[in-house]
Amino acid sequence: MGTFKQDQAKWPPGRGFPALYHPPTDAASLSLMPDWKALRAEFPLLDRCIYLNACSLGPLPRRGRAALARYAQDWDEQGTPVWFSTWLPLLERFRGKVGELLQAPAGSTAIAPSVSVALSTLATGLPLPKGRSKVLIGELDFPTIGHQWLSRPEYEVEFVPSRDGMTIPPEAFAERIDSQTALVATTHLFYTTGYLQDVRAIADAAHSAGALCVIDGYQTCGCVPLDVSAMECDAFVGGCLKWLSGGPGNAFLYVRPELIPKVRPQGTGWFATRDPFSFTLQELVFASDARRLETGTWAMASHYAGLAGLELILEVGVGNIQERLRDLTDRILERCDEAGVNTFTPRERARRCGIVTLECEHPEDVEAKLHAEGVIVDSRPGRIRLSPHWCVTAKELERGMDLVLDHVGAASRTS
Repeated sequence: MGTFKQDQAKWPPGRGFPALYHPPTDAASLSLMPDWKALRAEFPLLDRCIYLNACSLGPLPRRGRAALARYAQDWDEQGTPVWFSTWLPLLERFRGKVGELLQAPAGSTAIAPSVSVALSTLATGLPLPKGRSKVLIGELDFPTIGHQWLSRPEYEVEFVPSRDGMTIPPEAFAERIDSQTALVATTHLFYTTGYLQDVRAIADAAHSAGALCVIDGYQTCGCVPLDVSAMECDAFVGGCLKWLSGGPGNAFLYVRPELIPKVRPQGTGWFATRDPFSFTLQELVFASDARRLETGTWAMASHYAGLAGLELILEVGVGNIQERLRDLTDRILERCDEAGVNTFTPRERARRCGIVTLECEHPEDVEAKLHAEGVIVDSRPGRIRLSPHWCVTAKELERGMDLVLDHVGAASRTS
């Protein structure tokens, strides 16, 4: 029997699996900024509320809804053959688009059902330097990063402190890296403050001491241009839930190509093997590329939606979205300053993207009251987090901030 890739080459192109989008290719069109008003029509949810929570769950695009309908149609019309005619080619296309988003070399990206699973796979499979037991993690990182290594008693986890509760300079990581450090794992952008880390400097510090570096880019996929080779990280994880508007169930990871042959995850599945359809039971031969980091049967509906969102964002241009979000967050910071509300987000544009957090008493109550008035935000302990979708209009932002500041102020007065 042939290899997995050889078998794929035999599969016929899937009916109902056309190119989903047709971005402009002429130089004049590519140089133009997106038509934000026209793009707004892609997101019906934005007509029903002021959406300031895109970094928790991106709104479903019309193309995503159509893709989910196509998933049901393909399944219903084709039955079992849909795996070979449509579904497996779609997954390969998804991997390719992830590679495009990350500017990753071919064969270095893999699919995971969640970022937590991706991190767990890396925690068991990366070839960490022998004889070392220390893992460095930023104290502002998302809990999952800490949990992956705290759950493994063979590692000593050290958390790099933040002096201002908002940022952690790369020097703070560098000064704690020593001969016992096996790995530095941290997020590209802090989920509570919107601070964009200099991950290249962190990776350089790790490598200079012989350690590896893993970057969690869940908060930046779709809102910050990415180049994993330029980052020099050893692995990167992300997903479509947030700025990519692809919903849950379709995360992904990258591993530096020269490390891939050395990666042997302890949790695996039949689709991580070189030839899944050989149905070999008594030996395990991993795929030669990053697919060895995958596991079992995929949740296909999630990947229909994820591919639709991913391709839409690539069409719009991540760099364009980044500048739009920085404009919106500039205005949020201005409004907070005018109202005397304390924030926990850097003022320098280059050091933030997409998120502003406000100091707030009773944030869950404030979130609920705003929701009742059609403003969708997120709450964190002692804070309200705002992450406006890039199609929110200036008028909507002003109206939303009026309500946010009114409720934050009222909560402070009643405490």
